[in-house]
Amino acid sequence: MARRALAVWLMAGLALAGCSAAPPAAAPTTSPSTVATAPPGGVLLTDEGLTFAPAGFSVPAGLTPASTTNLTDLVTVVFAGGDGPSVYQYLTKYLDGMGCPVTASSADSIVWQCGQWAGGFTMTPSQAAVTLRRVEG
Repeated sequence: MARRALAVWLMAGLALAGCSAAPPAAAPTTSPSTVATAPPGGVLLTDEGLTFAPAGFSVPAGLTPASTTNLTDLVTVVFAGGDGPSVYQYLTKYLDGMGCPVTASSADSIVWQCGQWAGGFTMTPSQAAVTLRRVEG
């Protein structure tokens, strides 16, 4: 019985000591400073003036878009048809590294997901386009 009482007192003392101890100081949190860079031979859409494009998303450098759309929830870059194969090869090679895993593809189209953005690329002989649409998360 004495052992049992001693054990109860010891557990109670430890519990009270734990409750009255000062909380440990929180470790300072620092978020690493990351600067997005394009893969070799690429250019970030944000560097091309598409301010609403996902950070870190790029296309091949040196191509001149025929048109662009730069909206909060929709970014589109349209290229001439002759640029389609270059864009296709670039995206096939670098989408995963941009954090945009491919979810479907064919010989002329690619579909991927980039966090809060769903993306697609398709090409015809006359034009090619990259479309990024913000999706509900």
